[in-house]
Amino acid sequence: MTAALTRLTLAVAAAVLLAVPAAAQTLDELFDPSVVHDLQIWINSRDLQQLRATYTENTYYQVDLEWRGMRVRSAGVRSRGNVSRNPEKPGLRLDFNRYVKHQRFLGLSSLVLDNLVQDPAFVRESVAMAMFARMGVAAPREAFARVFINGEYQGVYAMVEPVDTGFLARTTGDAGGYVFDYEWLHPFQGEYLGSSLDAYKARFKPETNRTAGDVLLYAPIHDLFAAINHEPDTLWRETVERYLDVPQFLTHVAVEEFLAEADGLMGNWAMHNFYLYRPSDSLRHQLFPWDRDSSFFAIESSIESRTSDNQLFTRLMVYPDLREFYLQMVAASAQAAAADGWLDGEITRRGALIREAVAADPRKPFTAEDFEVHLAFLQQFARRRTTLVLDEVQQLRGTPASE
Repeated sequence: MTAALTRLTLAVAAAVLLAVPAAAQTLDELFDPSVVHDLQIWINSRDLQQLRATYTENTYYQVDLEWRGMRVRSAGVRSRGNVSRNPEKPGLRLDFNRYVKHQRFLGLSSLVLDNLVQDPAFVRESVAMAMFARMGVAAPREAFARVFINGEYQGVYAMVEPVDTGFLARTTGDAGGYVFDYEWLHPFQGEYLGSSLDAYKARFKPETNRTAGDVLLYAPIHDLFAAINHEPDTLWRETVERYLDVPQFLTHVAVEEFLAEADGLMGNWAMHNFYLYRPSDSLRHQLFPWDRDSSFFAIESSIESRTSDNQLFTRLMVYPDLREFYLQMVAASAQAAAADGWLDGEITRRGALIREAVAADPRKPFTAEDFEVHLAFLQQFARRRTTLVLDEVQQLRGTPASE
């Protein structure tokens, strides 16, 4: 064997050995909620300075990402968020194929790093998403991470699974389905927006099948809201159910109302923070939750909070069987939260998991005392909410709570 061939053989062997740790990691491990992960981001210092200075913009910068010895090179990163945008602790979106075509990280084309600056307890969103999943509603997975940029600790973030083809494959088995990110422009309660597809195109950004034509993408969405707002007649419900998975929608609302969500489908600012999904072989749309930092708003919040403002929900509630189904799903959410102390346990466990990392977070806009106070509030929510909700369900049914 020649010296050159020997060197080549050793180089190949070394490359194989270096790849083994990377191959051993999985997406399930990345989103393991029982671990505080460490993420290393490497970026040009001038680019980092510019990202912070222009945090309200969506300008991309080139970075490397490292997790458990796996390093993804030349990914794209930008600031993200709505009111959560922050120059000190920026929310981040990583796009692994921004500069390298088809590049993936554990199969992901992107990853959201939520800066958690809207939640002094840090755990609202991850617990809320776990609650949706517990109730059978497809929801993004989340895990906590200590994020380092150029070796400097930036604080505790939540790694959030993107709602994309991989998410669809995992949750629905339908990777070819259509997913739209709802864009809040102004208060929208499900009213008819007119015959032009442009009104729907402005509010529903495609996350899959982006090259499809507007008619294929948006005509079914137009038809959904046209059906919802059609004058009541004997065919109204049948028509709506053609375009909407009604049980799934009512279950989604029930979970939100149990969690006292202030910024969801029935939120303070009208419909907000959801993805619209349409299967590849059906017109029946479903909804996926997103951005749950405003969950657990008030322990005594009514399960009918702001529901009368929503065009779709109020018209569905005209049907006694659908109203009863909604109440059953609210009660089921309350019971699932209380079973074996699940909700209290999740809040307590996650709080304990990140307590040390939160205390050391140099960029959080809260104090360590704020963290403890808000975490204690969430624990009280978990311990009191079920009884209050079940009592209200009985009252709405017109049945004494003692029966």
